[in-house]
Amino acid sequence: MNTETNDSTEFRQKPDKLKHEFHRHKFRLHHHAYEDFHRSQWQTKPTSWAFLIYRWLLAIFFNVGVATCIYFYFLGGRWFIYLTNWGFMLCGITSTTGAICLSIYHKHPEGMVQRVCIIKCYWACYWTNLIIAYVIGIVYWGAIHFKKGEDDDRGDVSTVYNLWTHAMPSLLFTVDHMIVAQPSRILHFIYPFFFGLIYGIFTIIYYLLGGLDVRDRTYIYSMLNHAIPHQSLGTMALITLLIIACSTFHYGLYRLRVFIAGKLKKLQ
Repeated sequence: MNTETNDSTEFRQKPDKLKHEFHRHKFRLHHHAYEDFHRSQWQTKPTSWAFLIYRWLLAIFFNVGVATCIYFYFLGGRWFIYLTNWGFMLCGITSTTGAICLSIYHKHPEGMVQRVCIIKCYWACYWTNLIIAYVIGIVYWGAIHFKKGEDDDRGDVSTVYNLWTHAMPSLLFTVDHMIVAQPSRILHFIYPFFFGLIYGIFTIIYYLLGGLDVRDRTYIYSMLNHAIPHQSLGTMALITLLIIACSTFHYGLYRLRVFIAGKLKKLQ
């Protein structure tokens, strides 16, 4: 049974006061109205066919991208060593899960809302995907894309797939973040942090086992060259700060979305 209360007795979707967002229980995946995860902020009826169609189009877009990217750039399995591709797979998983859950909600609303464990997993996955997409985009366009020659970490990937994997996730999921009705939490930065931590541990293990990148170098990314420990640790620290910054930014977008919805009388 849900025990968490909301500061507003008028609208269940009105967020808590900012000072309450830093309470310890906000690390948890708990919400007082789980139906918000299956609705658009802007729909007027309990279900929306337009929102459902949109969700499936988003899922198809990313899953086609993941499947074709693996087909063209499998690289003997080394497609799976790059953070970009971890994030791209997460886009496919998140969008597909959202579309399936919404489809079930359309047929059995009460039954879907009661599947709290699934909803919580989706919430963690959604927030992780949203933040990691931004981190990947910022790091790629800021530190990798314009590097040339032997120090180029990109490999030979077409412009289409560069945009598909490094630009479209952050762009489309930002739009999605402004469409959905689900809440956001600043302290949920821990979920993308754990995702990044798992990837960092993977790169260390890969290095220790003698793994090579597509150019037969002993590191996957030059900034994560574990032969230079202080450099790789510094990179990990900066990525952590970037995760916190992106989480704060997207929490701000959530508050903006709710504010606009309130002005347009779309809060429920």
